[in-house]
Amino acid sequence: IGLTKDEMVENLGTIARSGSKAFLNELSKSAETGGAVDASRGIIGKFGVGFYSAFMVGDKVQVRSKSAYKKEEDQPPLVWSSDGVGSYDIARVSSDIRQDRGASVVIHLKEDHLEYADEKRIEAILKKYSNFVNFPIYLNGNRVNTMEAVWALEPGKVDDDTYASFYKFIAHAYDDPLDRLHYRADAPLEIKALFYIPSFHSEKYGMGRMELGVSLYSRKVLIESKSKDILPDWMRFVKGAVDSEDLPLSISREKPQDTALIAKLRKALTRKFISHLATMAKKNP
Repeated sequence: IGLTKDEMVENLGTIARSGSKAFLNELSKSAETGGAVDASRGIIGKFGVGFYSAFMVGDKVQVRSKSAYKKEEDQPPLVWSSDGVGSYDIARVSSDIRQDRGASVVIHLKEDHLEYADEKRIEAILKKYSNFVNFPIYLNGNRVNTMEAVWALEPGKVDDDTYASFYKFIAHAYDDPLDRLHYRADAPLEIKALFYIPSFHSEKYGMGRMELGVSLYSRKVLIESKSKDILPDWMRFVKGAVDSEDLPLSISREKPQDTALIAKLRKALTRKFISHLATMAKKNP
């Protein structure tokens, strides 16, 4: 819906109004008074932190905008510009640039980051990290994220064809899976997991050690592809995805609290999978 000049100043002018600093101040005050604020999810993915990350690859960022408010309909579109070193300016958009109602973010790339002007490079990044997010992402008019996060669906409402198609996509496979495990849990962590047992085991035929096959997500955003932390090594033949909203997008192995979360997740997933193997063995001794 676009931004007015006042909204540009309020929301883009400083990190304080991005919300991140306000969040951290609230956390600090709460700790001083003995209160509790849940910081386990971190600030990544909140408050416009992603917007400010544009300065990692750009030496200048512009936000061109035309507000949708009726009282602003006679006002010219504006452009907010900053080089990311603490100052910004707001001016009218040049008459030779068209800016309709809404907003456009323009990143002037640094010389050593021109690769991000390549459409294929951007498409690859979007498909790797944001292929399953809920809202549509378009690149030059074409939707990029067309795959559905099957692991996030209700297990009883997914048909066999959907399961099979997703397996072939996520595992880069041509065979049909031998079996699958699709489940949800709320304790000790919130978990949505979909595991596949392939019908073909390459190590059995001397084709070399298999790669890890399960990726870790938080709210459908990729945290780690083929994660080596969430399952024991002997489960490397398993393909699939694990998603937990209890994990912060900024998870780090260097943080003790994050390491503890991963350990809980690993234990819960391993126990569930072993139970599933036991059930399979009973059905087909």
